[in-house]
Amino acid sequence: MELDSVQIGAPEAAAATTNFKRLLDCEPEPVAGGWRFALAHGAVEITTGDAGLHAVGFCAAEHDAITAEMFDANGVRVVRRLSRPAARVTTRTAIDHIVIQSPHLDRARTFWRDRIGLRLALDREFPRRGLRMLFFRSAGMTLEIVGALDVAAADAPDRLYGVAFTVDDLAGRRAALLEQGFDLSEIRPGQKSGTVVASVRSHTGGVPVLLIQTER
Repeated sequence: MELDSVQIGAPEAAAATTNFKRLLDCEPEPVAGGWRFALAHGAVEITTGDAGLHAVGFCAAEHDAITAEMFDANGVRVVRRLSRPAARVTTRTAIDHIVIQSPHLDRARTFWRDRIGLRLALDREFPRRGLRMLFFRSAGMTLEIVGALDVAAADAPDRLYGVAFTVDDLAGRRAALLEQGFDLSEIRPGQKSGTVVASVRSHTGGVPVLLIQTER
C-alpha cells in the first residue's frame, strides 16, 4: 500500500473546510462524504463527525497483504482505496509527516513494515527528548511513529496524533493566517537541521498541526 491522505472529522464540516482552505492555501474538491484537498504530496479529507484525526488513507498496491477497504492498525483506523480520486493539484503545500503515538514500538514496526510493506527509513532513539521514533517513507511522505524511551511496552492501542505540512514561505503563510484569526506560535528552528517551524494552535479541528519550511 502507498500512503495517500489523512481524514479529519468536524461537527461542522463546511466551517472546517473553509479553515483548511485558508490553512493549506488551496481549493478543495467534493468527494463522497466530504471534501478533499489535493496537495503536492498527499491529501487532506474533511468529513462530518467528531473533531480530530479519524483515519490514515492508503492506495492499494498490486500485491497487498491486506485487501479490506477499512481496517484497524493497532488502534489506528486505516482506509484503503483502489486508486486516488482524480484531482488537479494547485498548491506546493504538502504533507511532510503524519504522527502516530505508540506504547509498543516493536509491535508498530512489525505491523507497518512486515504486514503493510512500508519502507522503514529510520529507527532511532533520541535520549535528550526521551523518545524513540520510527520513520516509514511512502509517496514522498513520512509516517512517524513515536514512543517514550525507558518505558515498558504496553498492549494499549496506538493513537493518531497530528500532521505536519511543508510550505514555501512560512513567514508569509503565518502572517496571512494571523490576519485571518488563526493562532500560531512564533517561528522557531525545527528538529530537522535546516528547517524552521510554527505550530498552528487554532482552527484545525483539534488536530495538532505543524508548518515546516526548509531554509534555502
